[in-house]
Amino acid sequence: MSVDPVYKVARSGARVEEMRWRDRTVIDGILGIDVCKNTLDVSISSYTKVRTKSFTNSPDGWRHLLDWLIAQKIQRVHACLESTGRYSLGIACALYEADHVVSIINPAQIRDFVRTKLGRNKTDGVDASHIREYCELFKPSPWAPPSEAHRRLGELQTIRSGIIAGLTEWKNRKNSGIVDAEAQALADATISHFTSQLAAVDKAIALTIDNDCDLQSKRDLLLSISGVGETLAGVVLAELPGPDVLRSSAEVVAYAGLNPRRHQSGTCIDRATRISKIGNAVLRAALYMPALSAMRYNSAIVALVTRLKSRGRLKPKQIVVAAMRKLLVLCFGVLKTGRPFDAAIAMGG
Repeated sequence: MSVDPVYKVARSGARVEEMRWRDRTVIDGILGIDVCKNTLDVSISSYTKVRTKSFTNSPDGWRHLLDWLIAQKIQRVHACLESTGRYSLGIACALYEADHVVSIINPAQIRDFVRTKLGRNKTDGVDASHIREYCELFKPSPWAPPSEAHRRLGELQTIRSGIIAGLTEWKNRKNSGIVDAEAQALADATISHFTSQLAAVDKAIALTIDNDCDLQSKRDLLLSISGVGETLAGVVLAELPGPDVLRSSAEVVAYAGLNPRRHQSGTCIDRATRISKIGNAVLRAALYMPALSAMRYNSAIVALVTRLKSRGRLKPKQIVVAAMRKLLVLCFGVLKTGRPFDAAIAMGG
């Protein structure tokens, strides 16, 4: 099974049928792009020739890159770049709209690819060459940009995560032994600010979903699952690619990094099985508290937990992880089938 978790960029609004059509057309160049905040270093191989160049990471720079490809008599490339959030999204969309094939990959894949080659140098130009070579060898799957509503939802969820982190930090600081009255007042004001901002971003997320028919229908499906609330539904919609991208529950579990990982070698090394954590950490974190609730109120997950406890082989934390995994699979199930949650079906009844 090959799962390429693309964080913050690949959303469930990808137009997969169009991607498949694009993938069948002729490619006459492989383009590797190392994305920085201000620059794009590119390495392209076409007709046995390798060329390199640098452009600004701006709308003007994207146009210059497209014009440069035309000047090189390259009609269509398979462009490959690492997922770097908003920094990579602009050039990716520009290439896609110009009818090029685009793949966005997890930076960890390039890092490990370079290690297999014993790469010793790291510069932007060298990184672009490594990305191009990876694309030539592995031919990663094409990417399509998310819809405007999905993109907005993703950005709002990113802001929400930052607000939650700030709110947690300041609550911990307030309870860490601050005794000065003025310092306490400032801490209280900061907490109040983060709380009001959290309410504002939650409202914006709800409006974004309400104003998009596709997102609204999917949210209603997710809310039919006991244990899934508005917060988790919003994270799932923003972070989890749809059933047209991840086609099985095993792929969904791997995408979130909740799949088991065993480390065994010979007779000396046989470590305890843990989850891989090679996946979407935001989605994984968002599942924790809802899973605790589902362990009490969702009949399908209650049955799972009861069965696991009766065997007596798993620790409490491992059972919670199993509940998280089950809850994610239930979310995937309602989105794939388009039918509300049915406990009898979930329990195999």
